[in-house]
Amino acid sequence: MTAFRGVTATDAGRVRSSNQDLGLATEELLAVADGMGGHVGGEIAARVALDTLRHAFGQHRDATGLIAATSDANRAVFELSEREPQLHGMGTTLTAAALVRVGRRQRLVLTNVGDSRAYLLTGGSLSQLTEDHSLVEEMVRHGELTAEEAAVHPHRHVLTRALGIDRSVTVDSWELDPSPGSRLLLCSDGLTNEVNDREIAAVLATATDPAAAAAQLVALALDHGGSDNVTVVVADLDSALPDPPGPESRSRGGTGERGAHDYGAGAGAQARVERRRRDPADRVLSVRVVLFVLAFVGVLGGAAGVVGWYVKASYFVGIHDGHVTVFRGRPGGFLWFAPEVVYESQLTVAQVFPPNIPPLRSGMLEPSLAVAQQIVTALGNVHHALALPSVDTSSALGLAGTTTTVAPTTTTTTAPKHRSTTTTTGAPRGGSAPTPVNALQPSGGTTTPTATTTTVAGTTSTATTSTATTSTTTTAAPQAPPAT
Repeated sequence: MTAFRGVTATDAGRVRSSNQDLGLATEELLAVADGMGGHVGGEIAARVALDTLRHAFGQHRDATGLIAATSDANRAVFELSEREPQLHGMGTTLTAAALVRVGRRQRLVLTNVGDSRAYLLTGGSLSQLTEDHSLVEEMVRHGELTAEEAAVHPHRHVLTRALGIDRSVTVDSWELDPSPGSRLLLCSDGLTNEVNDREIAAVLATATDPAAAAAQLVALALDHGGSDNVTVVVADLDSALPDPPGPESRSRGGTGERGAHDYGAGAGAQARVERRRRDPADRVLSVRVVLFVLAFVGVLGGAAGVVGWYVKASYFVGIHDGHVTVFRGRPGGFLWFAPEVVYESQLTVAQVFPPNIPPLRSGMLEPSLAVAQQIVTALGNVHHALALPSVDTSSALGLAGTTTTVAPTTTTTTAPKHRSTTTTTGAPRGGSAPTPVNALQPSGGTTTPTATTTTVAGTTSTATTSTATTSTTTTAAPQAPPAT
């Protein structure tokens, strides 16, 4: 029997004070969630999503069950944010992979919402299986950005789809045959924003085991800047299972506690100034002093001119009178230069996808007026077409992609986790080489109560559930080329 032999590793990074990422690795289920919504909200959203996913999938261990469990996770996060005012607006990405039984065969099923990713390394070749639901990807699909420009765009983290924003969500899904010797990677954008696909492939291909690969990938992201939380789940698919190892955790770095600095006020020292009589010549300014003053004034004038040019050449997208607006200047103003309205669009704040509102309120700084106008257009496109068909990025493997909306049913809540680097070991897995498959055809199903025991970030929980029925609606999604 094929099973996952996987681990999770996570780190808050070198910039963030808290870790809002969470990973999950069991024998049958892998997942990564990247929370958003502040220090508390993001952590809770990620944990609620993974706990709900694990519990719901335990009731229906098939492809339809994983899709339904992802939708259940969305509803759980949304309903909690509705009940708790301090958590309003929280959300999370979610990328999951599961091994399921289809007759006498096993299949590898993946679901995705947001910009966390899944990769598969087979025969030394790395393929990106999922597609990012982000603003820059929408701009690429509309021909407003190239793939190279999107990779370094300052707003590539702005999402167009996430769990917990609405009561229902469109879930992308894929199904393929597990290949013996393959290695699967699930990760948050804290890895992919810092480490390119070539470096990821090199680590996955050379690391001796999943634990070593996970540790090396996190370390690489930190070495490249660590500007965001980074979480990875690395798992091998093994066809022969040894005795299952016990759950273990790994920590990397410190405890996540922030350092505090106390600044004391020193006592002021008094100095005596003695007056003396001055010679009349002392009151005469020398030519050298005059020249120095004139040069200093000239430097100040030149600096003011440069600052003025710098500010006038800057543009940002913000909010004015409730509408998305392009400004000339710097967000919040700079010195005596206040921002000027260049273009006020008809797009209102109420029409903006909620996760994109905080960046707008802060001001989305752009390098030119043209790029700023493209951002406004893209935000409008997101409003009118959030449910655009997704592109199947696994065409090189002959995979079938689907976009499915499922009515969620389960709610689970847990407390936020502490900042730490964590590694959780699952059990081995394996399978046959990936082959082209038809699009998923989710169908309703009924199962008997089951119990699952899994480990997430060093925490073990057991969930027993009752009979449940799930129905789905499926539409085919177009294909897109894999990453290299």
